[in-house]
Amino acid sequence: PAMSWHSTDGAPMPLQQQQQRRYLLAVKNPQSLSSSPGVRRRDFWVAKKLLLSLLAASSAGLGPVTATHVRVAFGSCNKQDHDQGYWKVISERKPDIWLWGGDNIYGDTIGPLFPPHRKGTNILPPGVEEKSDETYSCIGGLLCFTSATPEHLRALYAFQNSSTAYQGLMNSVTKMLGIWDDHDMGVNDGDGRFKWLEESKQAMLDFLGDAPDSPRRTQNGVYMSWMTDAPKGQKIAFHLLDNRHNKSPYSDPDGDFLGEEQWAWFEKSLREAKDEAAVNVVLSGIQVYRPWPRGGEVWRRFPKAHQRLLKTLAESRVKGLILLSGDVHMAQLNGLQCGNTLIPELTSSGLTHSVRDLFFVAKWVVRWVLWIWPQDHLMAPTWLGRNFGELDIDIDDNGSAKVKGRIFSLHPGKFFGSPVIEQDFEGLSDGSLLDVSQCEPFQGREPKSSMYRRAGCSVIVLFAFLYFAFKAARRALRNLKQKRQAAKPKQT
Repeated sequence: PAMSWHSTDGAPMPLQQQQQRRYLLAVKNPQSLSSSPGVRRRDFWVAKKLLLSLLAASSAGLGPVTATHVRVAFGSCNKQDHDQGYWKVISERKPDIWLWGGDNIYGDTIGPLFPPHRKGTNILPPGVEEKSDETYSCIGGLLCFTSATPEHLRALYAFQNSSTAYQGLMNSVTKMLGIWDDHDMGVNDGDGRFKWLEESKQAMLDFLGDAPDSPRRTQNGVYMSWMTDAPKGQKIAFHLLDNRHNKSPYSDPDGDFLGEEQWAWFEKSLREAKDEAAVNVVLSGIQVYRPWPRGGEVWRRFPKAHQRLLKTLAESRVKGLILLSGDVHMAQLNGLQCGNTLIPELTSSGLTHSVRDLFFVAKWVVRWVLWIWPQDHLMAPTWLGRNFGELDIDIDDNGSAKVKGRIFSLHPGKFFGSPVIEQDFEGLSDGSLLDVSQCEPFQGREPKSSMYRRAGCSVIVLFAFLYFAFKAARRALRNLKQKRQAAKPKQT
């Protein structure tokens, strides 16, 4: 009673959610059950029952999507401790379906600088003895991330659920689907060696409201497919990929993102939707088309897996194929042109933080990288601010689909809540067999010499800047020295 609880929006928290919060504190610190007057044993069991009933209700309350006009909203990269008021903007768009694209919460933390495992990582291969319950992921052995335990992830998921604005959206949509990426799995750049892989998966599925008997509870990954309840040939099929559970370490040049079990499922999922769906949406946690600058996570990090994905999509013969992705803290619309057929990829990333939120130098480094590497897949200018994505899908009685893709700004300023990218997707796949060898970036394939020229110009400009900065600094020091000498009294 002495504790005053508020949601992440600053509004007073309802009694039901206050009890839920006390339960979470008790989970994280069981000793507090007897020592803290604000956390009582009765609250623990009452709140636990409430939490489980909320999860069950969130799953059971999602009815079938039967309309042939469907609005899909999606997003990724949500830091649960940042302002959550933006969910109201998404709710105002009245989506029928919400898709979580990964990094739905951030469980891992930066640090320490010198972890116990000097060789690499949190995700030690089988047979290597763990020296600590804490696990780590390091980039170059320097920038390290402490992974999140399953208990911590559950507490963060519950904290996310305490947002009244987020609950407003969840209560308004007819269906909510999602996958994870690295930070909500528990560790930066995580892969299939993660120590708490299974426990983290169960925590995420609880957050998404998956039933206890959901196939995702027992399979190797959180991948899934789902179709709207519409007549044959007028459905919308969703194919959600898991890029983490079976991912190889990046040290393996022939690595894979999905694993053979998931590849077999994906091919089967596309076959089953071939005659049923007029639109097929494939959701990947990381980008498919973007080239790989060193350090980024994109499908091209594993060239064989990337080529296999493109071949699988091209030969699937499904209709209305559209890719969605996240991860990169910016929004892009990319496209692959296969003859007269377009396969677009709409990327929305950065619900709470984005490239524009970085400090000055980092922002310009990102802009420079995007300028250097070929962006010949781009169909629209890149948006570097916070954002969410949207698909408007209309299917007529003949199974013909019209699809419009949008990116809405969530960044403070004059564009807040307005579309910054908007495109009618014309020439989508019609069920014909495509030859992946004939597929080209939307703008045509840029020769590598263009990239080298841009890189060369950048080096020249950088050296010129450093040269003139050095000369200016030396001149300033010389002038300062002369002034000091002139100010000294003359000695006889």
